[in-house]
Amino acid sequence: MIYKIKISIPEPCHENWLEMSPTEKGKFCSNCQKNVIDFTKASDREILLAYNKNEHLCGRFRTSQLDRTLILPKEKKSIWMIAAASVIAFLGLGSQTVKAQGNIRIEQTDKKATKETISIDSNNTEIEIEGDIFLDEINPNFEEVDILIYDKNYVFHPNTDGKFCIKANKNDSILISKTGYINHYIRVVRSINLDTIELEADNCRTFVVGGAIAIKRSFWYRLFHKN
Repeated sequence: MIYKIKISIPEPCHENWLEMSPTEKGKFCSNCQKNVIDFTKASDREILLAYNKNEHLCGRFRTSQLDRTLILPKEKKSIWMIAAASVIAFLGLGSQTVKAQGNIRIEQTDKKATKETISIDSNNTEIEIEGDIFLDEINPNFEEVDILIYDKNYVFHPNTDGKFCIKANKNDSILISKTGYINHYIRVVRSINLDTIELEADNCRTFVVGGAIAIKRSFWYRLFHKN
């Protein structure tokens, strides 16, 4: 089982990353005598997998990766699973229809139309969000841009031109991120065309850790791992 974690670095190492000896997965800090894994290009999933295997790792992170709960995106179901679920639902619907037709009661009703106000939970109403992402690069790779809906852990990507159109619910939080850029947050309140979203380069916003990393585990991890 992969547990959610939150990483923080209260006392970052001040050694120069560029002067460290390169290793297969990062650098070696001669001051701390530890291998420092470069997580700056890693996804939340990759970081979670690494720290669930070894919580004593030292790492180099972007500030956007710190002091927040790392998200494990939900995996999309295969088309075969969806097809099978549809068939089962159809068969179930058919059996319910047969039972309903067993006792049919006909009543004479007034032909006047009636109007009924249906209360709709606005928070469950899907809202369409459109936008166009701009990256200050010669040949931007928009496939590396993640558009994450926090409340559902759904991850989307813009097309090759940077355009996207997604559906979310009111009060959902959307995070747009790309390695090397500052995260862009959106709070959904209504259907909107966001026009152009220019992601700002995340220059010099990296920490190097030469000691222990403070990891806050989820409640369920702490509950089942009591001494």
